[in-house]
Amino acid sequence: MPRLIPIIRRKIETTENPFWISYADLMTALVILFLVVMSISIVAISTRPIVEKKERETDIQRIFDHLEQLAKAQELALKVNRTDHTIGFGDKARFGFDSFQLTLQAQEKLRAFVPLMLEVKSSVAGEKWLKRIHIEGYTDGTGTYLYNVDLSLKRAESVICALFSGKLSKEREKQLQELLIIDGASVTSIKGSPEESRRVEVRLEFRQPRDDSQPIPLPQMPLGHCAIAQQTPSASE
Repeated sequence: MPRLIPIIRRKIETTENPFWISYADLMTALVILFLVVMSISIVAISTRPIVEKKERETDIQRIFDHLEQLAKAQELALKVNRTDHTIGFGDKARFGFDSFQLTLQAQEKLRAFVPLMLEVKSSVAGEKWLKRIHIEGYTDGTGTYLYNVDLSLKRAESVICALFSGKLSKEREKQLQELLIIDGASVTSIKGSPEESRRVEVRLEFRQPRDDSQPIPLPQMPLGHCAIAQQTPSASE
């Protein structure tokens, strides 16, 4: 009879504790939990680039929405191409044949675009994604390639001169210098007519996800004056 007491006591203890599990069951549960956590982590890591890309695209659309709202409030007609991330100014900012000179009306329109650019850049989405703004001058297909390369650069330079010719504070001048880049586009992106092709466009360059590179600091130098002068007539465009 005394030999049966431990067995009976063990059965009672086991029966009275409904939460009792064996060591093997505990290890199995931990392994399953580990696998679940790992699976969730792998899914999160694999989908992160998709999420970041979607977030970038959404913010870029917000930037263009903001820009169009500001332009509408200022009655500044812009031609926004969200696919190419370019902004045109229509026939108000076109160049004459074989010329890199802007009319006074075109210069005023470009200067009115400066505060819009800076406000968009200072927005939350702009600070995160907007990296640089390219000023692109275009020519038509007339003339030689090298001549048009030079002319397109002069046209882009004329736009830069117009942007800086307004009444800007030193802080805004510095912001523009850090933000703007001059590009000569030569005979690329020919439009339907020669007149439409002789134009200026602004192209917004956006960061890629996880691009945290900083712009190269500008050396300390005065703004200076525009070196653009009326060129002599030529047989090219």
